[in-house]
Amino acid sequence: MLALTFLTPAASAFVLAAVVPVAAFLLVERRARVVRALLRVHAPGRRAWLPVVIALVLLPTLVAVAAAQPVVVRQEKVTERADAQAFVLFDTSLSMRAATGPHSLSRLQRAKQLAMRLQQRLPDVPFGVASMTDRSLPNLMPTVDRTLFDRTVEQSVGVDRPPPSQPHPGARATTFDAIVPLVESHFYSQGVQRRLLVVFTDGESTAVSPLLKLTLQRRVSPIFVHVWQPNERIYKRGGRIDPRYVADPVSTNALQNLATITDGRALSEDQFGTLARVSRDAVGQAQAHTLVAAYARVALAPWFILAAAVPLAFLLWRRNA
Repeated sequence: MLALTFLTPAASAFVLAAVVPVAAFLLVERRARVVRALLRVHAPGRRAWLPVVIALVLLPTLVAVAAAQPVVVRQEKVTERADAQAFVLFDTSLSMRAATGPHSLSRLQRAKQLAMRLQQRLPDVPFGVASMTDRSLPNLMPTVDRTLFDRTVEQSVGVDRPPPSQPHPGARATTFDAIVPLVESHFYSQGVQRRLLVVFTDGESTAVSPLLKLTLQRRVSPIFVHVWQPNERIYKRGGRIDPRYVADPVSTNALQNLATITDGRALSEDQFGTLARVSRDAVGQAQAHTLVAAYARVALAPWFILAAAVPLAFLLWRRNA
């Protein structure tokens, strides 16, 4: 469905400015008729002055419409759950830049692909996006708009975005305690009974505090997706290997222990089918409601300004003719 709306409708009052040039033109024509009568000169017909009047009215009218800022809004009916919401949380620490080769997808790039596939498998559940190092920040609040979700994941999620809140020289910047604010700071809407949290991480983090278990228990259903392959390295420009980083083989067991502590699930990146099934089980099945949501907006003001050049060019040509 397409809908036309004006962002600044009061600006359309500029169309009243058409009175000034039209009145001036009619006054000049009135004086010209007097002069022609005295000189006994034949007056031109209506075809001569009618296009000028039309151009004088059309020019401010087009400018007035442009000033009102018309936009075409593309609206679509969407179906979403009111009882469930999900967040995908990306570990954006430096180690997520690791890859199996200089031209292979990094851990973060693979995590992004998995998140977008997961959102497609649960289209009725509003999905949000957040990033984490030693703190978590929201990138997108829960929505069923697939285009908005994909663009946010692709464009807003990146390594060290957000950067750690403090330097971690020689230590790991990722801490899963950063999940605590995500659960307690109203990232999820109030009244939502089923809360899914899917964490994409390489599992290379600092020790987990007991506070995490107390925060997540019975408040959110966590799923930890281990985006990690052995012998991955961080590659710099030109294919050079960062000698300071080596993949940690203990991360697999560490993530399994984290899932046990938080009553969640730990899966590898190769288990997408299981990830989709477990995620659906976490949010369950419930009736969804349909609403009309606005998506793309196309501004029409530049086109009206461009169209106004036509009567303006005609008036300039007529004056010099």
